[in-house]
Amino acid sequence: MPVASKTEAYAALVRARKECRACAGLLNPAVCGGGVHDSAHIGPWTLWQGNLRADFVIVGQDWGDTNYFIDNRGREKPGNRTNDTLRTLLRSIGREIPAPTASDAGGGTVFFTNAILCLKKGGMQAKVMREWFVNCAKRFLRPTIDLIAPRVVVTLGERAYRALARAYGVPTRSFRKAVDSPEGFTFGDGIICVPVYHCGARILNTHRPMEKQVRDWGRVKRALGQTG
Repeated sequence: MPVASKTEAYAALVRARKECRACAGLLNPAVCGGGVHDSAHIGPWTLWQGNLRADFVIVGQDWGDTNYFIDNRGREKPGNRTNDTLRTLLRSIGREIPAPTASDAGGGTVFFTNAILCLKKGGMQAKVMREWFVNCAKRFLRPTIDLIAPRVVVTLGERAYRALARAYGVPTRSFRKAVDSPEGFTFGDGIICVPVYHCGARILNTHRPMEKQVRDWGRVKRALGQTG
C-alpha cells in the first residue's frame, strides 16, 4: 500500500478508536481528563514507537489506567521499569530503540500497540475483562496489523497472545507451549507471531526470569531472519 494511502487509512482507524464506546468499565483516551492528552495515534503506547512501515509489531495487554494517563499527560512515565526491560530485550536481538520522551509523536523503527486501547480504572494491576479483548481485537487490533502488514508480531503475555489468535481465528494452545514453540505460528498473510511472557516485574519475579526471557526473544530474532 502506498505510504499516503496507509497514512489516510491509519487516520481513519484512529478516528474510529476515538469514537468507540463499546466497553463498559473502560474510558477512551479521547475523553479521559477532558481528552487533552489524547493523541493522533491508535493508543498512547504508539507515541513511543509508531512506524507504519515497520516490519515488526509488539502487542501489549493494555497500556494503563486513567490515573497513569492523566498524571503522565498521556505518555510513558520516565524510568518505567517495564519499558527499560523491553528495551533490553530488544537490544538482545539487535533492535536498539531510545527511551520514550515527552516529544515522541510516533515514528521510530517498530510499531507498539495494545490488545486493549482504552483505559481501565483502579490502578495499573486492575482486573481486565475478556470482552474488552474481544471487542478491541476485532475493531482495532486486527485492522491495525492488517494495515501495517509486518513480517513479525510479538505478543507480550498470555492475554495479548489469545486476543490476537482469537481475532484471526487461530487455534490456541497453553501459553507455556506457545512460548516454548521454536517457530511461533503463522497467521494472516504469512505473518509470524512469536508469543513471549510479559516483561513486567511481577512476571520476571514469579514466572519467567530475565535470562529465560532473553532466550525466548531469540525466537523473535530467528523469525525476523527467516522472513528477511
